[in-house]
Amino acid sequence: MKFKAKLSVPHTQLLYNLVNPLSKLQSHSQQYSSSGIGSNALLSSSNASSSLSSSTILYLDDDKLVFSTRGSSYKNDSDGIFCFAELITTNGIFNSHVIQSLEADNAILMELSLLQFKTALKGVLSTQKESIGNSISGAASSLGSEVIIKLAKRNGGLPHLCFEVRDPLTTHHNRIDEVGGVVGGAVAEGIGVNYAVPVRIMKVVELQYHVPPRLGMPDVQLMLPKDRPIRNVVERLRGISPYLYMEGNMKGILTLRIDSDGGSIRISLDKLVPIHEDCKSSQGNGPGHGKNSSGSQTQSQTQNSDHQEEMEQDDSQQPQDSHDKQKMSHQHTQTTQPKEPIAPARCTVKVDSKKLHASLHWQATLGIRDVSSAVLCMWENEMLVLDVTLNPEIGRFMYYIPVHYVSSDDVDP
Repeated sequence: MKFKAKLSVPHTQLLYNLVNPLSKLQSHSQQYSSSGIGSNALLSSSNASSSLSSSTILYLDDDKLVFSTRGSSYKNDSDGIFCFAELITTNGIFNSHVIQSLEADNAILMELSLLQFKTALKGVLSTQKESIGNSISGAASSLGSEVIIKLAKRNGGLPHLCFEVRDPLTTHHNRIDEVGGVVGGAVAEGIGVNYAVPVRIMKVVELQYHVPPRLGMPDVQLMLPKDRPIRNVVERLRGISPYLYMEGNMKGILTLRIDSDGGSIRISLDKLVPIHEDCKSSQGNGPGHGKNSSGSQTQSQTQNSDHQEEMEQDDSQQPQDSHDKQKMSHQHTQTTQPKEPIAPARCTVKVDSKKLHASLHWQATLGIRDVSSAVLCMWENEMLVLDVTLNPEIGRFMYYIPVHYVSSDDVDP
């Protein structure tokens, strides 16, 4: 089994910006029990198995890199949140990579601590930036600005995911004298800065237990505005009420509502873009609809067909009296009567305000340019999903947030 990849500075930064909010879903007690990078806390299979509920699954193959993690922090009430991130590896997050495995699809599956993974990324990213800032020659810059990630054995043959980058402060390159002359021309490699994250290798078939839940078509899908992040709004509302109602409709309106003994607060965002593709509204049977559009169309086609047959019979026979003409005119009027407008699909979900806030941490770490789109998907009394696509489009990540039961009394008319 072999894995080795190289990352540039922008891709290391993007990976860190993605992993940082995901790591906040993990319990901070795990970070203290692991005593830092290279510790023995997660080395044995028994310890790794016992920490499975608070660990992250990392899947690698020739084409993609996948993170699967579940919230386990009671401090920020992230327990119950599920997050699934998928990044493209070939011509994507890696400059180059090599993977060799005896498993199906040439894949590798491992369990690791996302907190330790984030710490390692933060360390090599800092070294990368120092390399670019302090380098004098182009050779020294390229030497220390690329991160190598590989799967290797450490501490007695136990598997680790290792991060390696060259320290620019110990890299020898051309030295300039007082008058600007070059003294010596040798460039020597600096001391390698290494981080080793302990992992537990798993069977690839176990990935089936760490995939997103199966859901039908959402009731409502709305694209969130990149220039109006809702994280700051949710952060203020969570201090007032433990629960928050989200009401969305396919007209492009999203309302955040809290109800308390002191009163009720409603904040609305309008002019959002509704996503009809793969949504119940595309079939006309979402919540808030009357008869579906396909049923109305079939009924209209039947009426038009009956009317056409009557007209054909009228052409082959002479009208018997004026009463028949009036009857046909009355039928034609009924057929062409305007239909009542169908109300746009709408959906209301009730979520823990702290859970929703924990699922929006990415709005603080990822810039506007890092995100291509963010879609809010709502299933009434079932699930709330945030589907975020990165820019450049080398991957996406999704938060699955549990919801509470909403009765008819909790829904605004």
